[in-house]
Amino acid sequence: MTAAVATSDPRATDAALEVLRSGGNAVDAAVTACFVLYVVEPQSCGVGGDGFMFVHDGDGSPAALDGSGAVPLELTADRLRELGHEAVPARGGASVTTPGAVALLETALSEHGTIDLPDAVAPARQFARDGFEVRATLASTATRSAQSLVSDPVLGPLYIPGGAPVAEGSVVRNPALAECLVAIAAEGSQAVLAGPIGEAIVARVRQDGGLLSVADLARHETMTAEPGTVEFAEHTVWQMPQPTQGPGVLSALESLTPETPVDWDAVLEATRQGMRAAGFDPAAIVVGGRPKATGDTTFLAVVDGDGQAVSLITSVFGDFGAHLGVAEIGGPIHNRATTLRMLSLEPRPGAKPPHTTIPGLVTRDGRLGCVLGVAGGIMQPQAQVQLIVRMILEGLGPQAAVNRPRFKVCFGGDLALEPGHELAGTHPAALSRSPGPEGFGAAQVVGWYQGRLEAAADARRGGSATVLD
Repeated sequence: MTAAVATSDPRATDAALEVLRSGGNAVDAAVTACFVLYVVEPQSCGVGGDGFMFVHDGDGSPAALDGSGAVPLELTADRLRELGHEAVPARGGASVTTPGAVALLETALSEHGTIDLPDAVAPARQFARDGFEVRATLASTATRSAQSLVSDPVLGPLYIPGGAPVAEGSVVRNPALAECLVAIAAEGSQAVLAGPIGEAIVARVRQDGGLLSVADLARHETMTAEPGTVEFAEHTVWQMPQPTQGPGVLSALESLTPETPVDWDAVLEATRQGMRAAGFDPAAIVVGGRPKATGDTTFLAVVDGDGQAVSLITSVFGDFGAHLGVAEIGGPIHNRATTLRMLSLEPRPGAKPPHTTIPGLVTRDGRLGCVLGVAGGIMQPQAQVQLIVRMILEGLGPQAAVNRPRFKVCFGGDLALEPGHELAGTHPAALSRSPGPEGFGAAQVVGWYQGRLEAAADARRGGSATVLD
C-alpha cells in the first residue's frame, strides 16, 4: 500500500521516508522528521517548544495528544506588575511557559510507534553535529530578528555570527543541540524536564525575569485530549479542543451551507464568526502584543502503508520564540504566554494558555480522508477552512487546494487577498494588503484523491512532499 510524507523541509521529508522504507510506521516517521525540524528550523520549532498531534490508525476516532505546556505556577498578574510588566511581554523570560515538545514526541512513540527513541533522534543529531545548510526561511527570519538575537549569548553566535545574519546556503553546526539530543536519546523527555538541562532552562528563564520553575517542569505531562468534530458534506472534521483555535474551524464549517458553486463571501463571514466564537477574533487582538512572525510553527503529515496517519504541529510561537537561547539545548525557549497579552487575558497559573497551533484531520465513514495543517498563527484556522472547502466542495486534490489563492483576516480585522482569489471582485482593496506569500500560511496535506494517496506541500515556504509507492 502507498505511503506519503509532507513536511516543511526536504531533509525532514527524507528522514521520514527512510523510516518508512525501513519498516517503521507513520508515527515513527513523523517523530523522526520532527526531531530533524527541531535542528534545521530553529526559528519555528525545537526542544524548547510544544505542540499537538493526531494519530489515526486507519479506522474510527483518532488519538489526540496535547503536548502544550502550562503557564508557570508563579506567573500571576500581580507578580508581573512587580516585575514591571502591565501584561505578559512579547519576548523574554516572562513570556515562557513549560516546553512540552520532547515529551509529546516521546509519548507518541511509546504509545503508537515501533522504533526506539535513540533511532528516532539519530538523523537530527547528525545534522546538529555535522552541520546543516541554511534555507531561505531561516535566513530571512534571522535577518528580521537580527537586532534582538545578536546580543543573545546562544542564538547570536549561531544565527547572527559576527553580527551578520546567516545567509541562505551557509552551514550551521550546533554541537550543544547534538549533545542535548544524545541526552534525550538516553533519558527521554526527562533529559529536558529534569536534571542539569531542565535546571539550566529554569535558570536561564529566571535570569531574564521569567517565572518558570523546576516544579513547573516536574508537573508536565502529555495529555490525551478529547477532540471536537463537525459533520461537513458527509465528512467528519476533527480538531483539538480549547484553548486552541480548533473550535474556530469547527464553528466556521458548521455555519456553512455545503453547496457549489462556493459562496466565498459566506466562507469569509463564517471564518470571521468561527474565530470570534473560539476567542481568537483578529479584530480584537492586541496588534502590538507580538512581533510580526511568519516562520514560527511547522506542520508535518504522514500516512504509512498500513493506513496509520499522523497530523503533527509544533512551535516555539514567535520567530525564535522568546529570543532567549538556552546553552544546554542549543536553541530558543518558546514565548507561548504571549497569547495572553494578544487576547488581553490575565494569566491563570498552572493552566494552559490559549494556543494558535492546530493539527487537522478529516475522515469519511471512519476512514481517513486527509491530514492537514498550516503554519502561520491566526492564519491556521482560516487556511484550514479554505483547504477543506477547496477539497470537499470544489473537489480539488490536496496539491491543487494548497496552491489556490487564500484570503486572510489580519490583525485589526482587515481582509487581505492573494492575487486571483474569488473574493477580489467584491473586495478589490484587499489585494493591496497582501503580506506576501509567507503571510498566508504554509500548508501540508496528505490525503486520498480519486482513489490515490496524494501528498501536498506549500511553495509559499518551500515545503516538501513525496508519495512512496
